[in-house]
Amino acid sequence: MSLDLTLKPGEEIRFLSKVSGTVRYLVKRTHFSTRELEVVLLIYYKLLKDEADGLHGSHQHITRHQFSAVFDIVFGMSDEVMLGRIYAALDRGVSSYVTMETWATTLSLFLRGTLEEKIRYCFQVYDIQGEGIIRRDHMMLLMRNAAIRHQEEDVGEIVKDLVDIILHRMDVDRDGSISFEDYQQTVRQTPELMECFGQALPDRVRVNAFSKTFLDRGSKY
Repeated sequence: MSLDLTLKPGEEIRFLSKVSGTVRYLVKRTHFSTRELEVVLLIYYKLLKDEADGLHGSHQHITRHQFSAVFDIVFGMSDEVMLGRIYAALDRGVSSYVTMETWATTLSLFLRGTLEEKIRYCFQVYDIQGEGIIRRDHMMLLMRNAAIRHQEEDVGEIVKDLVDIILHRMDVDRDGSISFEDYQQTVRQTPELMECFGQALPDRVRVNAFSKTFLDRGSKY
């Protein structure tokens, strides 16, 4: 049975045949079933197809611009500063394109990720220098961005107070910064603190809506 009625049966079959090896590879690296991965990759293919039709050309990967549109429209995440950090955590490269693997593993993390997977990912988002430590000045930058977005007055004092509170709560070894171990231990005890430096994950309502729209389709066949 067709997974996507907007595609011609022959086109869908050819695509699924082409990515069968990718599906077998990704089913071991994501929380999706084979059928669910086929749906996830079909969405990717449709984004790729739309971009190619619009530019009258052919592309191998979707662009980060398209990925950002998905973050915004589907997951309600549009903060450009945080999206830049999210891309750095998801894909260490500097390419302006997003591969099928990054697409599938990102959706797996967002929709089915374990607490430990999300802890590691969020820490990477906040670890600006990629050195395994969230320093005080990095916290100030992240919190300042959040405060400005909410149009808070007296941003400097608000951010300083927030950073002091978070450091007191999360700096387990009292060295003035937050290591991965500090962050992991604190979030395991208080999961609500996982996104204390800015939204790095979609909220549950958005996740449930996306899952019902797309992934449930894959589980029916």
